Amino acid sequence: MNQSDRKKRVKSSNYLRTLFTNTKKLNQTIKSRLTLRSMAQNILIGVFSFVVTCYAYLLVQTTSPLSDVFTAGRISILKDRPANITRDIIVDMSVLCEKGGILTLTQDLISDISKKRLNWRLLVLVPRSQKRMCDLPESNNIKLIEIDNSVNPFIFAERILNPECFGMFHDKLTQLLYYDQIFCDRDCDLVWDPVGDSCCCNFVNVPRISTIHDLACFDVYPEFFATKGHRLRAYICTEKAIHFSKKIITVSEFSQKRIYDHFHVSKDFVKHIPIQLGTRVYSQGSPEKSAKILSKYNLKPQKYFIFCSSWWKNKNHLNLMNAFNKFAQKNSDIKLILVGKHPSIFESRPIEEFSSDRVIIAGFVPDEELGILLKNALAFIHPSVYEGFGMPIIEAMANGIPVACSNVASLPEVAGSAALFFDPFDTDSITQAMHRLAADPQLRKDLIQKGYEQAKKYSDRDAMVDEYIRVMEEVMHENDLKKLSSQTNILTNY
Repeated sequence: MNQSDRKKRVKSSNYLRTLFTNTKKLNQTIKSRLTLRSMAQNILIGVFSFVVTCYAYLLVQTTSPLSDVFTAGRISILKDRPANITRDIIVDMSVLCEKGGILTLTQDLISDISKKRLNWRLLVLVPRSQKRMCDLPESNNIKLIEIDNSVNPFIFAERILNPECFGMFHDKLTQLLYYDQIFCDRDCDLVWDPVGDSCCCNFVNVPRISTIHDLACFDVYPEFFATKGHRLRAYICTEKAIHFSKKIITVSEFSQKRIYDHFHVSKDFVKHIPIQLGTRVYSQGSPEKSAKILSKYNLKPQKYFIFCSSWWKNKNHLNLMNAFNKFAQKNSDIKLILVGKHPSIFESRPIEEFSSDRVIIAGFVPDEELGILLKNALAFIHPSVYEGFGMPIIEAMANGIPVACSNVASLPEVAGSAALFFDPFDTDSITQAMHRLAADPQLRKDLIQKGYEQAKKYSDRDAMVDEYIRVMEEVMHENDLKKLSSQTNILTNY
């Protein structure tokens, strides 16, 4: 075989090998595409089967007759509305079990609204497992409805599904989740979500208002949330609250501006109603009682700083204690007491690492003890890096305690000129504020006097309640007109 034939044979062999390789790759590509197509078909069939199965299950569980498939189920509590009740309002507290000051604010609002509108009935949804935390007065027009808000596929589906697209399915799903205890568009007049992240009760024909205290899920650092899932849930729920609500209420100009800027909504859509705490001034207590409480925590009057907050990461406990450690090197007789529930999913650092003879971690304390601890403190320190309002600093001012707080988010707006400000991200700045408060009695006196004046701006509780009622009446009136217009069009067409 000459060299020319050998080259031809090699060339032919290479061609065949390339052709075989390309054919093999083509077969693999076709096989992969067929596999993906088959998987997609199976997924679609599975999803469709799941939806059909779930809906069949919902129909059975809600015991609705087939003739009522396309209408909302009506339940006994709403069907049996007393003659003196003209409005039924659902208050969705299903995720409000551990919201600290927001829980207290919501309960006060519910109580005051029920007293001002005796013809309204407030149906308050509370988690069955957390009912003990709900402290509402006994009243003829307040009714607690226990629900099971445990994590399950139906809860997830109810929060994700859009009732405008899946109206019938979504309504039946919601009816099942709440055990036929609430419902529905022909009986309920309003849904109020007092925290803005419940995502429940998004009915097509029931108007909703939401109170959004802040946009923490958009603004604060991801590490302030326990998990990515927690942050995502807060993000989704806030988005849905904005989308489904007829009106948004927020608590500060700072939060109002953040909602405008982030969601590009009209100014009429967001109502700013500042938190008004009324006259929540704690009792000094008898000298014997005060001495007993201070002795319990090994404290002396005017010889400690106090911070009251749950141990959430945005509250900045770690920087506060690092700053206090620097302060303590030059001040041997002043301590720091931290009041608030701990630990929580927001604080992974062991509590024991923070505790010492100079740093007292008190955990939750009853109001009687809290009042004495506040009244005898040298100053109130609030190092939070993000707040939608900042109720604790107003409470401290109303009780005559000088306040030092962060210079970020809503705190400068709420504190005005009545606080000593510091940079919460800079421990040296916090330490310097502590030194100034400890060394300057005149500064403390001035802050106390300014604090009283600032607290008066947030003391008109009746005004806050009246504003909430006005917003509710406005939204319900608009819905009444919409229903009337719809009925008139039906009669005209008929």
